[in-house]
Amino acid sequence: MWNLYFIGVQPARQGAGYGTALLAAVEDDLRARAARLLLVETSGVEGFELTRKFYRKHGYDEEARIRDYYGPGDDKVVFWKTLTPNA
Repeated sequence: MWNLYFIGVQPARQGAGYGTALLAAVEDDLRARAARLLLVETSGVEGFELTRKFYRKHGYDEEARIRDYYGPGDDKVVFWKTLTPNA
């Protein structure tokens, strides 16, 4: 089981596939190590809604929400995905 603390793409480069490529590289590397599960975490504030949508789009499910983790009104949102071996 692995935890991805965060990945980031400069705002001017968002939407060009860089985040998808980064996430795919992490997942592929972990599959090669026989990892079975990847957790990712992000903020629950409105400004991170696109980030949460990004993870959902890539097959991650919201597993937990820890209220006020980063500060008042800023929840920690944890997503998870089972990593299946490449066919």
